[in-house]
Amino acid sequence: MKVAALLLAAGRGRRMGGPKHLLEIGGRTMLEHVARALAGSAAAELRIVLGPGDQAGARAAAALGLAALEAESGDEGRAASVRAAVRASPEDHALLFALADQPWLESRDFDRLIARAEESRIVQAHYAGAPGSPVLFGPFFRAELLELVGREGGRVIVQRHPEALIPVELDPERGRDVDRPEDLH
Repeated sequence: MKVAALLLAAGRGRRMGGPKHLLEIGGRTMLEHVARALAGSAAAELRIVLGPGDQAGARAAAALGLAALEAESGDEGRAASVRAAVRASPEDHALLFALADQPWLESRDFDRLIARAEESRIVQAHYAGAPGSPVLFGPFFRAELLELVGREGGRVIVQRHPEALIPVELDPERGRDVDRPEDLH
């Protein structure tokens, strides 16, 4: 099954003093770290979803040679990014949602999720048994993803369909996310 990788980078990063996807670790932005890992995976295509008007993010995506699109609304929350990503992806592809604030994930981590892709299944990263991101939705879930509103993300759909869940255990060190300045170190 083909998979579209969708890198969500529309957060405002209030606690980080600016767009956190543009913060650097080791001379590269977090956006670049995750985008390179996704580009090296088995995903058939990759798109970056930015907040409306994120010109710096668009330049960063263009420098990587990657397609970028804008979330449907800057005020709504994650659902606006998810809907924009779904609409921009081929209908027959599974959808792998990754977050720009997990810069230590590697291509092999994404490939472990992609290897489990099925039409009517949800494949979710787990870290030491706890669910997290990234999450892959089979094409069966497109309509439900398009119905998300506000701050809702894929977690709502995972909770609705526990029978469809395939958990994939990943290394907790690589899966940690950046939410505070001290998380960068």
